[in-house]
Amino acid sequence: MEWKAFFITLMIVIVIILLQWPRLKVNPSKDKAAFMVLLVIGLAFSLFDLQRMKGPITLRESLFKPFIEYMLK
Repeated sequence: MEWKAFFITLMIVIVIILLQWPRLKVNPSKDKAAFMVLLVIGLAFSLFDLQRMKGPITLRESLFKPFIEYMLK
């Protein structure tokens, strides 16, 4: 985890909120909640090193690897 990337993303999120909040005042609370949830999800993703994380294919291979020889016979 790189804290530098997290804090840069946090600053970007704060700027986005400050710039977009006046426009969101007229929208319903569901839109405001969705806006905030998406920003928080993006902020949470910045905590992980997504470029080096293993993906779903690796998980699938590790789950089914014991069955490969059985299935090929």
